[in-house]
Amino acid sequence: MKGERYNLIKEKWDIENGQFFTQELPTIIMGSAIFVGIQKLAESIVGADGAAVIFYEAGKKVGVLRTKSWKDEWELEGQEFIEKLEEYLAELGWGKFCVDLESLVVTMENSFAAKNYGDSDVPVCHFLRGYYAGMGEVLTNRALDAEETKCAACGADLCEFVLKPIE
Repeated sequence: MKGERYNLIKEKWDIENGQFFTQELPTIIMGSAIFVGIQKLAESIVGADGAAVIFYEAGKKVGVLRTKSWKDEWELEGQEFIEKLEEYLAELGWGKFCVDLESLVVTMENSFAAKNYGDSDVPVCHFLRGYYAGMGEVLTNRALDAEETKCAACGADLCEFVLKPIE
């Protein structure tokens, strides 16, 4: 099955009304380069640190909401849920990530953010960092923060996110 679609995405097109849905949610299809372009525009307006906070917090909110929703919809727990989530987000084009809840580390190959950002001296996957913090909160039932300790935009082979409990 390697390299094939998992067919986890439930999609519905309503072309007459100009709508597209995945998992029953209104969805838009946006190129990852456009997403990163929005991030870079935010950096030029509010500064790199301000944009990092905005994208991190947005990602965290999405991570919590979507993880809760998918857990309810898929009726899965533990490693079985994590594996389906890894497959689903890969199918959506986010990149290939692997979650280790014991060590609280998420690794990601082909991060859409890093890939489209270009070379950077600092990690740039702020939305994904927030997303994984939010996802981790749902999966561990505790408040977490996330730090990107490796980033492909900085020359690393992959991106790595370390989740840390919030005191």
